[in-house]
Amino acid sequence: MLHIERLKADIDTLSRLAVERQTQREDDVARALRWLAEAPDSTTLRERLAPVATGEHDWPGALPAVDVPLDARFTVRSDPPHGTVVIGVDGSQVYPDPHAAALYYLIQIGGLVFGYDGSRPRPYSCEALHFRDEELYDAQGYLISPERVGMERLVQEMAYLAELTAIEHRLAPAAPLLALTDGPLLWPYVERSRVDSQAVDAYLDALTEIQKTGGLPVGYVARPGGRALVELLWASRLAPEDIPGRLPENPLRQLPDAALMAHFLAPGERSAWFSRPSSTNRRHAGRGHEVWFCYVNVGAARMPVIARVEAPEWGAPNEDAITTLHAVLLHQSQVLNGYPYVLARAHEEALVTTADKAALDSEIQRHLFAQGILARPSEKAQQKAYLGKR
Repeated sequence: MLHIERLKADIDTLSRLAVERQTQREDDVARALRWLAEAPDSTTLRERLAPVATGEHDWPGALPAVDVPLDARFTVRSDPPHGTVVIGVDGSQVYPDPHAAALYYLIQIGGLVFGYDGSRPRPYSCEALHFRDEELYDAQGYLISPERVGMERLVQEMAYLAELTAIEHRLAPAAPLLALTDGPLLWPYVERSRVDSQAVDAYLDALTEIQKTGGLPVGYVARPGGRALVELLWASRLAPEDIPGRLPENPLRQLPDAALMAHFLAPGERSAWFSRPSSTNRRHAGRGHEVWFCYVNVGAARMPVIARVEAPEWGAPNEDAITTLHAVLLHQSQVLNGYPYVLARAHEEALVTTADKAALDSEIQRHLFAQGILARPSEKAQQKAYLGKR
């Protein structure tokens, strides 16, 4: 039982700090907007930041990816072209539970194909149950970590997106084809082992398959974190001789890009393209899939909704493809007040509910019992289940 009355002092302090942060953020946004308007041209910035873009420095900033002003804004005036096909994919998982009656983990992937030709959306899904020792345990004999399960889910999501893209390409070879995933396109995990590297390779293989079938893979990040653009703006204020020495001194380190973009982008607008000079992005680039990103405001006048959109370098400069993507994101987000319809439906197809898991556990126990094995959850799990019903 939570005794909320004991937390009232902390809640009061929290609310007062929130007001102070809001006031500070407004000042920081005004400052960042000024920096954005006064920033040097893209070529100058890339030359100035060359020393920290080579991998020797762990700089969290971004670089201009195209030769347009940093404060450039882009709009679209038309609906998505007739015949455009949009595929959304998302995934979910059930982590292995050492206190359950049987040890396993589950990954389920959901997808939705939406065609701008009057046809009905087509849902898809696939699932995989992992229960073998080589799947459950690492080389040291420890149970697979949630991070590792997340890696496998991400690889399976991209592989399924490649599979659906190939199917749709065969059905309509000339149609503009957008392949959306819920989350970043840039691999989000740190490579620590050979197994991790194999996962990255499989992920990049799937991106290559999407490229071969004429699709444009896109990562859609709702409520994005990070301050790569704000770090770039601070770097734009520094003299060349102060780079990299003064990069860590950014006075706006608490300002996320999304807060800045919420004041900079009008509804329907997107920013210029940027790239991250990170080791992960260089890994992508080595396979021909360097990732660029921009910000899009898919909200309304009084309620900005900022998303970060990530696309491969080979697709982002394609004006026709990006204009189509821009129009599709605005149209899709209007349906659900700021979130793409295809991704929401893909999540619905992927979701494993509590009832789903209970039914799966019951079916597993039934089959075990038929084999003469009486399996039951641990005493700890039984006690938690009892308390959870209160």
